[in-house]
Order: sequence, then C-alpha cells, then structure tokens
Amino acid sequence: MADKLVSKKDIIKGWAKYYLCAEVSSGFERLTAPAFSFGMDPVLNKLYHDNPEEYKEALKRHLMFYNSEATWGSMIFGISCALEEERATRLKEGASKEELDASSELITNLKVGLMGPLAGIGDSVNHGMLRPLLLSMFIPLASAGAWIAGVAPLLIWGVCISLFAYFLVSKGYSLGRKSVVSILQSGALTKLINVASVMGLFMMGALSSTYVKLKTVVSWTDVTGEAVYLQDKLNAIFPNVLPLLVVFGVYFYIKKAGPKYVRILVFLIVAALLLSFLGIV
Repeated sequence: MADKLVSKKDIIKGWAKYYLCAEVSSGFERLTAPAFSFGMDPVLNKLYHDNPEEYKEALKRHLMFYNSEATWGSMIFGISCALEEERATRLKEGASKEELDASSELITNLKVGLMGPLAGIGDSVNHGMLRPLLLSMFIPLASAGAWIAGVAPLLIWGVCISLFAYFLVSKGYSLGRKSVVSILQSGALTKLINVASVMGLFMMGALSSTYVKLKTVVSWTDVTGEAVYLQDKLNAIFPNVLPLLVVFGVYFYIKKAGPKYVRILVFLIVAALLLSFLGIV
C-alpha cells in the first residue's frame, strides 16, 4: 500500500468527535450514524479533499443506519478509517469504478456485520458486568455517607473505558478488517468474561445478603400464651430466606421481562408500603 494519507492524529481526532457524540444524536431512522459520520468527517475530508463528489458520497456512506456500543464500536471506527484510506489510495492510483464500488460495499457491509456482535459484547461486558461490579465496590462507602462514593465510580469508569476505546480504535486502524478476528481468536476476551462472571456472582451474592433487608412481623400466641414470631421460625429453618426470595424474584422477572428497572423499583416500593400497612413486614 502507498504512503499513509492520514495520520494517527487525524484518526484520534475523528474518533474523539464520534465517541463524545455517540449517545447525543440518536434517532430511530439512523440511530448513532450521525455521530459516526461526524467523527469520520476529518478523515474523509483529508482523504477526498480534492474530490468533492467522493467526499459527499463517503459522508452519505457513513450516514447509513448504524448502532453499536460506543466503546467496542470504536474498533469499527478504526477499521472504517483504514478501509477508507485504502479506497482513497486506489482512487488516486486510477482504480476502476467496479473496484471502487466493491470497496464501498465492503466498508458498509463490514460495519453492518460487526456492529451487532460488538454491541452484544460491549453491552454484556461493559454495562452488564464491569460497571455493576465497579459500582458495587463503592456501596459500603456510600452507605457510610462518604461523598467520594458518588464521584469515584464515575471518574474511574470514564477514564478506564476511554482508554480501552482508544486502544480499540488504534488496533482497528492498524490491523484493518483483521482486528476483530485477531482479538476474538486470542482467547483473552473469553477469559475476561469468565473471570468477570465468577467475580460478579460472588459480589452480587455478598451484596444481596448484606444490603437486602426483609423481615416479617407476623406473630401469634401459642397454647401456653407465649408470643411466637414467624421470623424466628424462618430463621431456624432458613436464615435470610425472605431477602433471598426477593433477589431471586427480581432476577427471574428480569430474565423473563427484561431489564425494566423503573417498573421493578415502583413495584418494590408499592409492595413494601402495602405489606407494611397490613402489618406483615
């Protein structure tokens, strides 16, 4: 391939624009495509600055429907930059229209093919496991009234995922279309998911037993006239069984109906008020 037409600075500048705007401009027609095209603009402008029609077509190409998790989707951004640079080089070398059209289709199809799998990985690993684990580590500090617990997770999370996204866009650009395959075949992602899953089970179990509180105040009088409390009977058979039932109830609801957290929160509040009014808890 010929000399590089864009610098790493151009790639990072474009990626930063995309990454900062990925969740800002989002509509049902194109979802995050406007942010992707906005980020690609500095790169495309440098690649096709002497060919306005190609520049316009490239912008339209990246305005097509696109939706992926922003951090892992940074790899797609890097790959797209590499492929656009390759196409611009072929254009300058006098490639045929058929070759250029095939290159354009490759860029579009690669984005469409990768955005789903990488979104699944990003949503599961970043938002389904790592972020809840990070937040759970600061729950004890938050319950103790430490203000740092409300700030530290946001700072740590923002810095860590930004650095990881920077790594992915750099890797995507340097390796081109082979980058996703190389990362998936390395086995590192599978190990990360397994470790995070096991750690998540330990953390969620410990937090559930510590912070989910539910006791019943139901009691009755036995034949001797002494008060018998249902909670004492439950503790003798299965300590903390009521909090465990609440945790599993929420878990199975999420598995069946999806992560409708507002609905779950409202239900728990209403149920707690009702059961408390009836003198059950």
